[in-house]
Amino acid sequence: MLVDNPETLDAIFREAPTPIITHCEDTPMIDANFGEFRAKYGDEGLVPSMHPDIRSREACIKSTRLALDLARRHGTQLHVLHISTADELALFEQGPLVRADGSRKKITAETCVHFTRFARTDYARLGNLIKCNPAIKDEADREAIINALASDILDVLATDHAPHTLEEKQKPFLQAPSGLPLVQYALLAAIELVHEKRMDITRV
Repeated sequence: MLVDNPETLDAIFREAPTPIITHCEDTPMIDANFGEFRAKYGDEGLVPSMHPDIRSREACIKSTRLALDLARRHGTQLHVLHISTADELALFEQGPLVRADGSRKKITAETCVHFTRFARTDYARLGNLIKCNPAIKDEADREAIINALASDILDVLATDHAPHTLEEKQKPFLQAPSGLPLVQYALLAAIELVHEKRMDITRV
């Protein structure tokens, strides 16, 4: 979340008249990680495989935990975008969006289709092509995300559609923009999970 002031965040969650939607990454932690990597490797030495360490899992977990704590404290309707780690999944309630008694989940979560298709090992092959925020993490995270989609922990499979050109993506790591062009591929990628017997077609 780009808002880091505790009082401001508390007021937003306490007073917002609409559902709150968050992209949860702790910016100060990311900035500190980036400073460490830059000091060690220099601008020219930074490569895409470092992206999940700079935009770390800890930054995601810390920010998501904070958002959920605030939402639960104030009874806020919250939707968390772009879940990328197994650790975050453990923070959410399992169950359908609408329960048998007609009540709805107060806190919901989403992941992106690229988190079901790629893992850290793919940076060696694809580099900046899979540079996105939050960063694609480990194979264990990918597996946990697929399982969470199939078991009603995650409520939405979405995209973070950012249609950058191939020319932009071929720039050095620091200059290459984050994001993937996913809208036109999302359904196909989801159906691949059906072919792999990881999800049911009705759930897709």
